[in-house]
Amino acid sequence: MAEDDSTQSGIRVGGWLPAVPAGPAATPPPPAGPRRLPEDPDLAGPGVAGPAPLGATSERVPLVGPAPTGLGAAAPASGRPSARAERDTWRPPGGSGSTGGYPSGGGAAPGRHTAPESLRARLAGLGGPLAVRLRAAYTRWRVLGPAAGTAPESPATRVGAARARRRRRRAVLVAAALTASVAALAYSARPPAAPPRRAGVPAAAPTEPTAAPATVVPETGEPALPGGPLLTVDQQAVPAAVSLSLLGTRDWRHWGGAGADSVQRKQRGTGEIQDPGGPRLEHNAGVSTLTWTDGTPQAREEGTRAGVFQRGAGKSFSLAVAGSGDLRTVRLFVGVFSAGARLDVSLSGGGDPAVREVALARGDRFHQYVIHFRAPRGARLLITWRALTVTGGENDGVSLEAVTVG
Repeated sequence: MAEDDSTQSGIRVGGWLPAVPAGPAATPPPPAGPRRLPEDPDLAGPGVAGPAPLGATSERVPLVGPAPTGLGAAAPASGRPSARAERDTWRPPGGSGSTGGYPSGGGAAPGRHTAPESLRARLAGLGGPLAVRLRAAYTRWRVLGPAAGTAPESPATRVGAARARRRRRRAVLVAAALTASVAALAYSARPPAAPPRRAGVPAAAPTEPTAAPATVVPETGEPALPGGPLLTVDQQAVPAAVSLSLLGTRDWRHWGGAGADSVQRKQRGTGEIQDPGGPRLEHNAGVSTLTWTDGTPQAREEGTRAGVFQRGAGKSFSLAVAGSGDLRTVRLFVGVFSAGARLDVSLSGGGDPAVREVALARGDRFHQYVIHFRAPRGARLLITWRALTVTGGENDGVSLEAVTVG
């Protein structure tokens, strides 16, 4: 075992070196290619061969399809293999068909791991499929928008959503109609509101049906100063309706209606009005409707135009009202029938009288005189209504209808 044994067994210098074979070296089996999965994008495409089978002695073919020149780039359209494909394809040094120094006896080409390949090329090979997927996802996102990752809505889902919207719309319309109906019923059933009343104004007390209408003549006259006797006379228009009960709060009188001698007075009056009487005639030609609710002997009167009159010049009516020391308001309702007349008013205690005259004229005319006076107790207000001239008719003269004291 001298030299041959040492040659066969090798020399151990820091490690065993491989023994040098004595005879021709056997063709070593090519190394198996890297394990690939079916879905691996590096698998060979159409027209590109996969890893060489064991025992192949021809040129190596690329294990994968042409790789993109850049990260995620596609293969060139001209069909020319890319740089990586050319790099991965092994060719012998002596050119096509040459063994490049390897035994020409049909030995197999060295495996892929023996080909020179840089780290950058390996990283590009590993990142290519990921870049392709990222680019496809980005393109889909740019085309379809943010909803690209969601599943498309099926026709059944769209029909169900449309039906739900229609149901909600109908529910809202029904609720609105019911609300409007309830509001309309509540409004129609609401009782009429009472008219607003100003603050501080008390509600008016109910009055009897026979109360005076709104056309009753209001009390007028200037306020009397405290002190001695006072007398003023004003003439006012005759209203269409007069309530003796409202104007004569203290006392009132009405003549006629049930005969020339009939007289109506306030049932619980003060008796301040004094009438000496005399021959009279009844008429029913007044322009005012006279009413009362507290009379005697007739308790109520809904409306009468009756009165009394005297014919001829010089005929007159004389009345008196007792004084009490307080201010009193007397309303005298009189008329003339185609005659001229004069009203004389004075105080029995003295003082200047008040005189009012009515010019002679044809036709029936009626007047209202408002007298304000103050006289001490025991004194009286004296009133005389006299016909001065007449036109010559049979019934020309002066008339007397009513008098009130308030």
